[in-house]
Amino acid sequence: MTDGKRIAMKKLFKQVRRGALFSSAVAASLSLSLLTGCKSTKQAAPEPVEQDKESVYVPAEFEEINPLAVLSGDSSIYVNIPGKKHVELTSALLMDEIENLSEADAKTVAKKLDHIYVGLGTAEDRSRLEISAIGFMPSAGVKSVFSKSNGWSKSTYEAISTEYALKHKYPNVFDYYTRDDSDYAVSFPSKSVLLLAKDVVPLMEMYAQRPEVADTPYNNWVNVESDDILIYITRPGQYLRSLIGQSINAGTDYIYGFLKKADSTGDLYLMTFDIHSVSTRTIPALKSLLSLSFGLTGAGISDVDEYTVRLSDVEVTKQQIVNLLTRDPVTGKHYKVTKDKVVEEDAK
Repeated sequence: MTDGKRIAMKKLFKQVRRGALFSSAVAASLSLSLLTGCKSTKQAAPEPVEQDKESVYVPAEFEEINPLAVLSGDSSIYVNIPGKKHVELTSALLMDEIENLSEADAKTVAKKLDHIYVGLGTAEDRSRLEISAIGFMPSAGVKSVFSKSNGWSKSTYEAISTEYALKHKYPNVFDYYTRDDSDYAVSFPSKSVLLLAKDVVPLMEMYAQRPEVADTPYNNWVNVESDDILIYITRPGQYLRSLIGQSINAGTDYIYGFLKKADSTGDLYLMTFDIHSVSTRTIPALKSLLSLSFGLTGAGISDVDEYTVRLSDVEVTKQQIVNLLTRDPVTGKHYKVTKDKVVEEDAK
């Protein structure tokens, strides 16, 4: 494990011990209901594959920000997709969210992106999707893909920003692109960063302030360097049953893990998640339900510690991952763990 990865995990474990987590979670494939409450404990995370670092374009006049910092802090799922390592998946995700974006154009964009950070869903709006990405996107390429002839309209937004940011002459005037047949807007505030959301203005405002990445468990996990797709789930009761086909009644407060390629085509992945429970008494029921769903698939089910179950090597398809990030959230309940107290929330 590298020093950077070790520091990231120490930060994560420290916040788990404090009970400072956003602290409610459901697996990408699980909808969970609370059985009882108990103190959270630290755990070992699944080990992602070490990434070969690649150079990222940095404008000469100022150091580029980490685009993870512009995402809202109330999302239910956070994801880091190394774009160049997962071109097929990244382009499929872009095409799913941007209507009439051609496969060729989607792949052109995907091949330019080093990391795509995704924030998905809130307690109030399960469909909210925010994407921020970093790479190198030359102006000529942007103009070619997001051209008027391809159906895009270009607009300019001047961010209100802050007195400090304006004093230091941080950029605050950005172009963004929309089209009549899509709800989403795309902005390129620099040659290094792409922003996408239905309401892209808050992301441009955050970019203008040039923030640091907040020290949170979900940021500390998805900001780890890896060739794998990293996922951290903060809120249960909201997402797909597609990987399992049913709800699971067992309480958790967070889940995180990774997806790695299982073949060279990019169509098949292996999923590993650590599922942390709010009580040791829920673990037997959780393991039994996981065994019923995955026992015949070759997936592994093991104990990480007395509060945590690891589900490993679950085969999932590229389309299932796209569906996880874009479709069919399920209603249910989720739970916040604050100062060792479990508070029930409704998923609307």
